[in-house]
Amino acid sequence: MTKAVSWIALSCVAWSAVVHASELQPHPEVSTLAQWLEQRQQASGVIGVSAALVVDGKVVWMQGLGYADKGAGIAMTPDTQVGIGSVTKTFTALAAMQLQEQGVVDIERPLSRYLPQFRMRTHGEDLNQVTLKRLITHSAGVPTDVFRDMEADRASYTDVVKLIGRTALAHSPGTVGLYSNAGYNLLGHALATASGTDYQQLLKQRIFLPLEMTGTGFAMDRQGQPRSKAYGPDRAVATPFELRDIASGGIYSTAGDLAVYAIALMDAYHGQSSAAVSEKMARAMFTRQTDIPIDTNKKGLGWFLFRNDSGFAAYHAGSTFYSNAALVLIPERKAAAIILANTVGSDALCEQFAFRWLESHGLAAADIVPEPLGAPAFEPRASRGRHAGYYAQKNGYAKVSITSDGLSIRRGTDTVQATERSPGAFVVETAGEANGDVYYFRDVGPYHVLFWRRGVREQQQGYRIAAKSIDAAWAKRIGEYRLFGYSLPGFEKLLGAEVALQDDGLPILRITYNTGTFVYPLVPLSRDEARTGGLGPSMTGDSVSFAADAKGEVMTYLGLSFRRVDRVAITPRLQAFGYENAWNLFDGSP
Repeated sequence: MTKAVSWIALSCVAWSAVVHASELQPHPEVSTLAQWLEQRQQASGVIGVSAALVVDGKVVWMQGLGYADKGAGIAMTPDTQVGIGSVTKTFTALAAMQLQEQGVVDIERPLSRYLPQFRMRTHGEDLNQVTLKRLITHSAGVPTDVFRDMEADRASYTDVVKLIGRTALAHSPGTVGLYSNAGYNLLGHALATASGTDYQQLLKQRIFLPLEMTGTGFAMDRQGQPRSKAYGPDRAVATPFELRDIASGGIYSTAGDLAVYAIALMDAYHGQSSAAVSEKMARAMFTRQTDIPIDTNKKGLGWFLFRNDSGFAAYHAGSTFYSNAALVLIPERKAAAIILANTVGSDALCEQFAFRWLESHGLAAADIVPEPLGAPAFEPRASRGRHAGYYAQKNGYAKVSITSDGLSIRRGTDTVQATERSPGAFVVETAGEANGDVYYFRDVGPYHVLFWRRGVREQQQGYRIAAKSIDAAWAKRIGEYRLFGYSLPGFEKLLGAEVALQDDGLPILRITYNTGTFVYPLVPLSRDEARTGGLGPSMTGDSVSFAADAKGEVMTYLGLSFRRVDRVAITPRLQAFGYENAWNLFDGSP
C-alpha cells in the first residue's frame, strides 16, 4: 500500500516522556542511530515511534518518541502496543518449526494433508506440490492476497481456504518467489488443525508465555498494555479495522517484547535453547533456502536474509494499513534492531532505521539479492529462434525478435540490440549505461524466462507466452469496469479497472487505486479466464475471470467484482489489430 508523509515537529511535551534514554550505552553505532532516529522522526512527521537496540545479547537502548495518542497527550513508549503486520509471519514460521520438531507436522508434506478442504483451480500445476515449507518460503504459487472480506468481523483466517478456493494457483509451486499473505493464513490454519489448538492460543501457549512477552497478543485480547492510536495520511486519528489475516499480520507487540523475542532467537542460534525455540529450530530458520530458481530475495524459513562474506542478517518488516514495524537480527553477533511506528507512511522510516543498523554491521541492502544464475553452459546457435516472441512482465510485455547476429529486445518504448557473443549469451554493445548488458534465457519449470544481467546484478524479465487466438467474446471485454458490492476497507481504495490493448495489440489489465495506477499483462488461459503476467515477487499470476449476468459483463479479480460500464464497438483501433474477422490478438510472429 502506498503512503504519504507530512507533519510538523513534535512539541517538547513528547520529549519529557522519552523512556530509557538515560540507559544509552557507550556503543558508537547505538548513539549514532539513536540521534538519527530522533531527527528523522521529527522531520518525517510520523506521530509515534518506539525502538530498541540489542548488543551482545542485551538490550542497551530503548526509546519512545512522539505520541501514542496525540490528542490526549499520551506519549509513545517501548511498552506501547503497535500492530506489527507481517513481522507476524516470523512467529507463524516459528510455530511451524516447533510442531515439526515435535512430529506434529512435516513441513515437506502437502498442505492438503492438514487441510483436506484446500482446493484451487489449476492450469497444469500440481496442488500436491503446495507444501508447508513452500508456504513458509513464499514459493508455493499461492496468490499474494484475496481482497474480499478482509475485516475480522466479516471473516476469519480459517475462511481463507474457502476464499482462495474460488481462484486459481498463480504459479507452478517451487519455481517463483511470490510473497503471499494468503499462503501464511493457510499455513496458520494448517498448524491450528494439526495441533488441535486455535492459532491465537497456539502462539500464546508456545511463544508468548514461555518468553514472557506480556505485551504481545491480538486485537481481540483484553488490553493489559497501552495501545497506540492509528494515524492516517492526513495525520488525523484513523478508525482502523482489524485484519482477518491474523496468521500473516495480526499480532500487536511492543519494542520491549520484540527485543525479548530477538534475543531468544539469537541465544538459541548460539546453543542456548529455550522453551520456545531450540538451537535446531533457530539454525534451520536462519539457513538460506536455495531451491527457488526465480527469486528476488535470499530467504530462510520465515525470514529474509542479507548475506555477504562478512556474515548475515535475518530481517522482516511489517505493515498494517496504518502502522509499520521492522526487525533485523545479526545472529552471529547477537545484535538486533527493533522499530515500530503508528502512522501511514512510516514504512520508510522503519526500513531506514533497520538498514542503518545493518550497514553498521558490515552488510548492505544489496546483500539480500540472490547471486545470478548465469547463462546456460551451452546452447546451439541454431536454437536461438525459439527465444522469439512476447514475454509477460509484471508491468507489460517485452518483445524478442531475431536479428542476423543476435536479438532485438523491446521493453516499453526502449529497444536494444544484443549480439550473440557466445552460444546463448547476447551482449549489448552500444554507448551509454546499457553497454555490456547481457541477456540470456532459461527454462524454469513451465516457463521460458528472459534474464538480464548488468555486472553482478541479475533480474528476470518475464516469461514467453504462447501464441493464441482470442475470439470476439474476448475482444468485446475491452473497456472500463467499475467495482461493485464489496470494496476494500482502509484509506486506500480500489477505484476501477480497465481491459485495454498495449504494444502490438496485447491485452493488459489496468487497476486504479486512489494512490496510483498499476498495469499488468493479461494472459488468456481459457475462454473465460486469464492470468496477470510476470513472475513474482508479489501480485503476479492472479486469476482474472469473466462471466455475464442479467446486467452485463462481470470481471472477478482478487475476489472483487467489477462490472463493465461502457459498450466498446469495433473501432478503427481494434480493426488495426485484426478484430473484424479473425479476432486475433496473437499472430504467433515475433
